[in-house]
Amino acid sequence: MSAPAEIVARLIPILGPFNKTNAPLSAATRFTEDLNFDSLIVMEFVAAVEDAFDISVPLNILPDVATVGELASAIDKILGEGKS
Repeated sequence: MSAPAEIVARLIPILGPFNKTNAPLSAATRFTEDLNFDSLIVMEFVAAVEDAFDISVPLNILPDVATVGELASAIDKILGEGKS
């Protein structure tokens, strides 16, 4: 399943302040390898994402989310579950 483009587009500006490596941001950007995120930055970023999308991201999915695109897909699933 490909990442929803509109969610990726909303994530890019949220990622901006966390992008200390000035890596190019896209659906393929990897949090650990490209952005050098550590656990503290991950938690701050997740809080910003939760605020922006008005969702709660389950912490148990984070080990399976390595790229911006994977996060966008997870957000899409969370948003879809909220509609049912």
